[in-house]
Amino acid sequence: MIKLKKWLIVGLAIELAIILFTYFTFPEKGEVFRYAARYSGRLSLLAYLAAIWYFMQSKPQSNLQLTGTRNLTLIFSVLHYIHLFLLLMNVNLNAITLVPYKLAGGFLAYLMILLYPIFFHRFKDKKIVHNIYFIYVGFVMAMTYIARMKGDFEGAPPNLIHKIGLALVLISMIVFIYRILKPKKTEA
Repeated sequence: MIKLKKWLIVGLAIELAIILFTYFTFPEKGEVFRYAARYSGRLSLLAYLAAIWYFMQSKPQSNLQLTGTRNLTLIFSVLHYIHLFLLLMNVNLNAITLVPYKLAGGFLAYLMILLYPIFFHRFKDKKIVHNIYFIYVGFVMAMTYIARMKGDFEGAPPNLIHKIGLALVLISMIVFIYRILKPKKTEA
């Protein structure tokens, strides 16, 4: 069982450590938020990966699995919204130009990340909702890493960590999709 309060406090403590580290490392506010958003995004990736792997490893549709999945996705949601705040501060302080049509997919993902844990119990028995959530959010994360690798993010040059992040997301999604599609064993 995933203890919500304990792991949420750990996640918030890491976010605070990220903010303090960048505050004391970089003299300009714009750089503080640029790097805080970057490191916070990596923490969000780890939270997403924990949630998808927990969901995959648990017994299908057990109450324990569903409670643990909800707790992990709630933690991911909180951490990812902190990341969004840091990202918006970065955009504002560094006068980064946003391209509206490129934001649409990310906006939908952020909406899903917010609403999924809130309305979780309304669709806990609808496996398709869980599958869509994990696949779509993973897809948007993968596209974000691809854009970073192409150099499409102002102030974030392509880096090895982007390749690692993309690989982790793609491996997780491939395993997840495989588990959805593999034939179920029937007892004779």
